[in-house]
Amino acid sequence: MTEPNEHPPAHGNAQVIAAIREEILASGPIPFARFMNIALYNPGHGYYMSSTRRPGRGGDFLTAPELHPFFGLTIAHQLAECWHRLDRPNPFTILEFGSGVGGLAYDVIAGLLDAEPGLRSSLRYRLNEPNPHRLAQAVAAMDEVGLGDIVTADVDTEPFVGVILANEVADAMPVHRLRWTGAAFEELWVGWAEQSGFVDVIGSLSPQMMTFDPLAYLERAGVEIATWPVDARIEVSPAAAAWAGQLARRLERGYAFVIDYGYPAPELYAGHRLGGLLRVYREHEVTDSPYEAVGEQDLTAHVDFSLLSEAAAMTGMAEIGLAAQSDFLANAGLGQLLVNLQQDPTTAVDEYYRAQAAVFRLIDPGGMGRFRVLGLAKGVSLEPPLQGFAGPELPASLRF
Repeated sequence: MTEPNEHPPAHGNAQVIAAIREEILASGPIPFARFMNIALYNPGHGYYMSSTRRPGRGGDFLTAPELHPFFGLTIAHQLAECWHRLDRPNPFTILEFGSGVGGLAYDVIAGLLDAEPGLRSSLRYRLNEPNPHRLAQAVAAMDEVGLGDIVTADVDTEPFVGVILANEVADAMPVHRLRWTGAAFEELWVGWAEQSGFVDVIGSLSPQMMTFDPLAYLERAGVEIATWPVDARIEVSPAAAAWAGQLARRLERGYAFVIDYGYPAPELYAGHRLGGLLRVYREHEVTDSPYEAVGEQDLTAHVDFSLLSEAAAMTGMAEIGLAAQSDFLANAGLGQLLVNLQQDPTTAVDEYYRAQAAVFRLIDPGGMGRFRVLGLAKGVSLEPPLQGFAGPELPASLRF
């Protein structure tokens, strides 16, 4: 059944639209996850793969690393503790997924080398970035600032001792869109109508969803499906689960930190969120119109942290914590960075106030502060807790 669609005929990147349209015309409607994958990751033309478009500042959304170096410097404090907890291995490897042009990498490395100068000879930082243009820019930029001996593209698949970082990566992984009938799930597919472009098509579960078995998963996760209204809409991401399941294979021993917006499954799939949480970002505006500006706008969905944790556990990782970003950053030393800046006699007044404003944006409970940080570990003791997960509340100096 085709749902009414108020979207105008498809417009956006011509190559991306053609690729999706041709696939639909050749084999019929496709799962939304397939549409999302092409729209975001079509080589050379997808939203994240363009040689010219730069998501982030000046683009369609703002990420925490771009807001202020304090984000990366605070992450570095936590990674320094990880280095010590791992008995200061040589090499100590950091693998960053979705590394972009290297902004977070630079701040993390700077923070680590400032806190632990002796780490330089053993530090290795791998950039995992799907866009080859941005990856090349990052590697070249690191070489220009004298970090070429530390930073490389992620080409070595041998397990390592160290840390995996993923900031706002999981939310951009393709999702399937489902509708609850009161007794079972239907799936929203993507079709093509010559007069209106891409349209929603309600059908049975795709083979991928049949394998995933959303009903069984939600029951395992403790979601109270019996309370759902008919026509509840949700998104699920087997792709994100598969990615989380691969993290353990990359690590011999170490930690992983997944930072994103989302909730544990019982919170994600309840209440007002049962209208669906697919979001579209374009020019710093948020809409729910995925079929407009195809290939030229970001498509995201809130992350199910229960799913990531379960998938990681099935391959040998243990959850060490799930904290609000505000709490994690505060516990890991964000406030002290601001205090240090304030006490530095060379700090200009406007510099301090810019940093202060950035700090409050990072911990704002109505904004970035409500992001979550999922901590995972393999082959290490879970006690005592890492600094970022050691306390549940913001210190008084950082409260609103």
